Amino acid sequence: MYLSRIRINKDIHTSSMKFLGSLQVMHATVEGCFTPDDASRKLWRLDYLHGQPYLLVLSQQQPDFSHLVEQFGYAGDTGESRDCYNLFHMLANGQRYRFRFCGNPVHSIKEGNRERGKVVPHVTVPQQEDWFRSKSEGAGFLPESFAVVQRDIKKFTRNGKLVTLHTAIFEGVLQITDADRFRQTLCAGIGRAKSYGCGLLTLGRL
Repeated sequence: MYLSRIRINKDIHTSSMKFLGSLQVMHATVEGCFTPDDASRKLWRLDYLHGQPYLLVLSQQQPDFSHLVEQFGYAGDTGESRDCYNLFHMLANGQRYRFRFCGNPVHSIKEGNRERGKVVPHVTVPQQEDWFRSKSEGAGFLPESFAVVQRDIKKFTRNGKLVTLHTAIFEGVLQITDADRFRQTLCAGIGRAKSYGCGLLTLGRL
């Protein structure tokens, strides 16, 4: 797995607003960084560092950011990629890390005789915190302390229908309780809306 990062040029107003303002454009751009035959799941997230937007991507193959740079990046920027193999295999039970995670906190409500319930968002901070705790169960880690540091509502049209996506960014400290399961969690992501910038959990040293 590779964790990659590249800057988005927010000074090119028209182009950057097209990218930063559309989850569908971001998703298509991420997919365009890989060969057409690569059907594997890519996790991604948009982060800001000192006001500078960065695109983060976790993928099985190393991305080629050249097409992205032509439209939304800085000339000559190739981005950064890190092979996560050694990091993932160094993970062990009891280790503690800082983390950042963008999720789509939702739950399912049973309606009548429908086999599948209606998916509705958690809209309050306590609900979203409880959702994250529930997602950590069986995911190989325990969130020791964390907070919702940002919340957003994004709307876009998909297949002619309006989609409303509630997102929450969580930051805090976690402890690994099952290293094998945790590796699977990092690679597979957490929750829904992975195609639209949710699910990626990243780690930092304490």
